[in-house]
Amino acid sequence: MNRREAMKGVGLLFGSALSVSTLAVFQQGCTRSKNAVAGVFSDEDAGLMAEIGDIIIPETSDSPGAKAVGIGTFMVKMLEDCYSQEDREKVSEALDYFERKRDFSSSPAAEQVAAVSELDSQVYAKESKLDESLSGGYKIIKELTLFGYFSSEAGATQALRYELVPGHYDGCVDLKPGDKAWA
Repeated sequence: MNRREAMKGVGLLFGSALSVSTLAVFQQGCTRSKNAVAGVFSDEDAGLMAEIGDIIIPETSDSPGAKAVGIGTFMVKMLEDCYSQEDREKVSEALDYFERKRDFSSSPAAEQVAAVSELDSQVYAKESKLDESLSGGYKIIKELTLFGYFSSEAGATQALRYELVPGHYDGCVDLKPGDKAWA
């Protein structure tokens, strides 16, 4: 399997909802971007991304939420090391939308969930009337939340079924209600 086929598989895995910038990060592999800049995002930004991530993937009775796996720090590291300046600006615009326009940090939890849900539905609507930067920034935050969470130990072992060394391959297994998807 070559890199292009792997990227197509990852795109299908995430429901073909990955942006071009995220696919470019996957394509560059383990090399640090020429555009890498440390210190772009503050601790407050990391905290805000963690809160948004925790709304996207909340804690359940049998798995931790995105915030518990350190998703805010992960997102900052990925954005600063792998994403372009343009993508970092889009994420900054999305963070500004939540903090300045929605007063996210000081809002009650129910209002925070409503703000994220409202933006999510607008971003993924067929006829989105949002600014492209805001929409793109939110998509990157959501993609990094999903990627970071499900590639973390807790996400792979508690939210998904994980088997370190799988046994016999069975390509068609029925899932029963309440079963987890495979990692």
